[in-house]
Amino acid sequence: MRLRRSRQRQQRQRAATMAPAVNAAEAPETLPLAEVSQRRTRSGWRERERAGAAMLAQARRREMGLLIIALLVLTLLAGRLAYWQIWQHDLLAARADAEHLRVIQLYEGRGYILDANGNILALSVSRDEVIADPDVLRSVDALPQVAAMLARTLGLPQPLVQRELDVPGAYVQVRNAEQQLALLSLQQSDQVNRLIAAGSLPGVALLPVVQRVYPDGALAAQVIGFVQADDGQGQYGIEQQYNTLLAGQPGLLYTAVDAAGDPLATVPQRRTAAVPGANVTLTIDANIQYWVEQGLADTVRQMQADGGTVIVMDPQTGAILAMASEPAFDPNQYGSAALADFANPAVSSTYDPGSVMKAMTMAMGVESGVLTPNSTYDDTGAAVVDGVTLHNWDGIGHGNITMTQVLQYSANTGAIWAAQRIGDDRFTSYLNAFGFLQPTGISLPDEAAGARDQTSAADLTTAENAFGESIAVTPLQLVMAYGALANGGLLMRPYIVASVAPEAGGQGTATQYGPVVVRQVVSAATAQTVTQMLVTSAAESEAQMNLVQGYTVAAKTGTSTPDTSDPTQTFASVIGYAPATHPRFVLLVKLNHPRTTIYGGSAAGPLWRALAQQLFVYLQIPPDANGQPGG
Repeated sequence: MRLRRSRQRQQRQRAATMAPAVNAAEAPETLPLAEVSQRRTRSGWRERERAGAAMLAQARRREMGLLIIALLVLTLLAGRLAYWQIWQHDLLAARADAEHLRVIQLYEGRGYILDANGNILALSVSRDEVIADPDVLRSVDALPQVAAMLARTLGLPQPLVQRELDVPGAYVQVRNAEQQLALLSLQQSDQVNRLIAAGSLPGVALLPVVQRVYPDGALAAQVIGFVQADDGQGQYGIEQQYNTLLAGQPGLLYTAVDAAGDPLATVPQRRTAAVPGANVTLTIDANIQYWVEQGLADTVRQMQADGGTVIVMDPQTGAILAMASEPAFDPNQYGSAALADFANPAVSSTYDPGSVMKAMTMAMGVESGVLTPNSTYDDTGAAVVDGVTLHNWDGIGHGNITMTQVLQYSANTGAIWAAQRIGDDRFTSYLNAFGFLQPTGISLPDEAAGARDQTSAADLTTAENAFGESIAVTPLQLVMAYGALANGGLLMRPYIVASVAPEAGGQGTATQYGPVVVRQVVSAATAQTVTQMLVTSAAESEAQMNLVQGYTVAAKTGTSTPDTSDPTQTFASVIGYAPATHPRFVLLVKLNHPRTTIYGGSAAGPLWRALAQQLFVYLQIPPDANGQPGG
């Protein structure tokens, strides 16, 4: 029995080994074939259903990705379109205009330049030029008729006008026989406009051209400057210094152009209004300026000089009443002038002033307490400094003389004696205090600072500076320094612009200018002492200032020879102020290399006296011959 059971167990084990594996749930019994097949079918359907769902989800994800990309592209396109259409609209419009429009600046609002009395020294005048489109004239076969009508209106020969119009292209400016623009008078402009309105001038239009006009020609030309015709920019003088205020904002003319970029005369034009510039009023008095210029021009001719400069200043305020130089130029015809004549030598050119500097040396010595008007020294006619022998201008020794007599005789050795007692450092300090070696700050361009000779030892340079050699100054700096002696020791800042007054709605703000004290250079007592020394020496010197009858005059002559190899090439000058009791003007007359006579007193003195006489009368200055001079 046990053997049979054992065999049965072995058979079952062999059957289990050979049979296919089944689930634990099926282990107790074998499933029918149909049920197994049905279960397998359901399992495949579920797998296919899961695979389809996965494919559908993947497709939906792809569609969503594509939709997002499309939305991003559309958003970028919309943003780019908005950027160009809205934020870059003006740029695109400007580029489009640049393709077919030309923008022309119209300088219609440049302000006046006036003198101290309101006289017009510079103004802008607008005149029309004729432009025409020859292609239009040829297309309507109207060239001969239009040429004839324009010739009659403009007062030009018909053949000339017809030649001007009968040229290739679509734009021409009508010019006269000298090939200058034919600028119309107001009456001519009205006549042409009527003919255009009537249709009698096809292809013709008027274009405004603004001209800067200087009614008095060359009067104060180097002070005023000029306006360049091609770009409307101020050049030199006040026109340059105050260009922005004077010019205002130009108007703009937009006109259509052809393929070559030339304006089409028959196409409507668009404009923007100009902002008018400010009016600039100067301290210059046109009457004084005229007398100064006429006198200087005559003197330059008489003395056979290369040129010269005259300045008149009110020492109490620093206001410049006149400033003139020769050679000059006419700003209305600046194109025909020499380039060198445009600059203003009164502020931009330096020179060795000569003996006129001796008044500054005496003021330094008196203020320092190292000398008085009666201090004496033994004048031998020469002095040795650093092994260099310096002489009086005339080579004469005057013996024992006072400091006042040093001015009278214009003794170089006396100025050297004073400078040695002042000392190099203190002398340099006073030079700066008097306004030398630095720009004055006047409202004019290209002002020079001046300089001292740096090649010699300090004591030799100081010795030569004491009588006006080896130092370069501008005429204006010298006038300032004498102004300080005239007004009690105050250095005034010179000014030439009295006010700036914009038109209604125009450029700039209303501004008034007036006296500005730079510093107290010397005391009032020192200024009065030196003034008395100048009055005494002027009355007894070779300049013969006593010929100005009825007035006390504090003045000094100067003759410098920068090039020792040619002693005939001098700068001759006289500078002084009057009346000495209460000075109303400082007057400098300087001549460049006079040849008739080379000395300050004889070359520049006659003009100084003549101008002083005119100023006494014009400014209604009463005589003071019985008074005592003072600051």
